[in-house]
Amino acid sequence: MVIPSAENYGRVTRVEPGMSDTSTGQPDLDRDGATAAVEDGIAVVVTVRDDRDQLAELLSALAAQTQPPDEVMVVDGGSTDGTLELLAEAREHGLLSLVVVDAPGSNIAAGRNIGIAASSYDRIALTDAGCRPEPEWLESIANALTHSDFVGGTYRIDARTPFEQCLAVALYPSPEEIGAESTMLALSHRLFGRAFEIGLSTGRSMGFTRAAWATAGGFREDLYAGEDVNFSSTVVSSGLRVQLVPAAEVAWRPRMTWRANAVMYRTYARGDVRRGRRGRHLVRALGWTMAPAIAIAGPRPARVMVGGAVIAYVGLPTARALKVGLPAREWWRLPLLVAMKDLAQCVGAVEGLGDALQRRAQPAPKRR
Repeated sequence: MVIPSAENYGRVTRVEPGMSDTSTGQPDLDRDGATAAVEDGIAVVVTVRDDRDQLAELLSALAAQTQPPDEVMVVDGGSTDGTLELLAEAREHGLLSLVVVDAPGSNIAAGRNIGIAASSYDRIALTDAGCRPEPEWLESIANALTHSDFVGGTYRIDARTPFEQCLAVALYPSPEEIGAESTMLALSHRLFGRAFEIGLSTGRSMGFTRAAWATAGGFREDLYAGEDVNFSSTVVSSGLRVQLVPAAEVAWRPRMTWRANAVMYRTYARGDVRRGRRGRHLVRALGWTMAPAIAIAGPRPARVMVGGAVIAYVGLPTARALKVGLPAREWWRLPLLVAMKDLAQCVGAVEGLGDALQRRAQPAPKRR
C-alpha cells in the first residue's frame, strides 16, 4: 500500500496541548502500519486554510457532543487569517483534546492523509470547517463503527437567505427523503443524483477505521475536489462493511453566490472525470447539446418528450419548494440553478478530459 507522503508539502509541525506555539516535532506519517490499532478511541480530523470563522463554529459544536472526541486533529495548510491564533486560544480553554499539524501547501486530500496518519486513534471521523455537527453526530459514528468499517453521514443545508433556500431544494439531497418509498422520488434520485448514497459520502460527515483508510489507499492527493467521494466509492467497492447513518448529521452552509457555486461544481466535475466517472457527464453534455435543437426544430413528438424531460428535471425541486413553503416569487431561481450546475459540470468535465489527455495534474483552485 502506498499513500502519498506529506513530505511534498514542506515542514510538518505537530503542536499538542501543553506545548508552546514554538514547539515542533515530526508526526509519525508511516501509513504502512496503519492497519494496526493505535488506541481505542475516536479522533476527528479536520483540514483548514484561512477558515477562522467557520472553524470557530465547528469547534463549538465538537465541544457540545454527547460523546466528546478523544482527539481533534486539525491540519492547517498555511493559514494567514488568524486560524492558528484561534486554535491557540482553543487549546488554552482546554475544552477539546486538540492537536494542530502545520502542513503548509497541502491540499484537502493531503491534509486528511497527514492528520489520519498522525492521529493516535484507530477510529476516525471527518468533517469540515463550516459544518456544525449535531450533538449526537460523533456518538452515532462511533457506535456504527463497532460493526462497520466505513460510515457515511448526512448533511442538512443551513439556508439563511432565499438564494440558499433555493440551492437547498434544487441541488442537494434532503435527509427527510432517506428511505422514502415513493417510486417517483426514487426515480428522480436515481436519474438526477439528489439522494444520499453510501458510495457518494462526503467529507462533511464520514467515519472509518484506519484499516479501511489503508485498504482504500488513502485520499487521492492529485484531486483538488471530489477526493472524498472517490475515497467513499473505493471503500464501498473493496467489499468492506459499510453503513449509511442518517443520525450522523451536520449542518452546512452552501456557497453564497452564483459564481462561487458554479466554480465549485466545475471543480468537482474536473476531478470527477479524472477518477474515471465519465458516463454521467457524457449524458449531461449530450442532453444540453441536443435538447435545445430538438425543442426548436425537432418534430412535435420529440418536442413533447423534451418538454416532459424538462418538467421532470425541475419536478423534485418544485415539490420540495412547495413542501418547505418557499415563496413562489423565489421559484424563478430553481431552473436556473439546475442549469447553472449542469453547465458548470460540463465545462469542468471538458477540462478534466483535457487534463487526462495531457497527463496534467488538476490545478489547485484559486482561493477568493
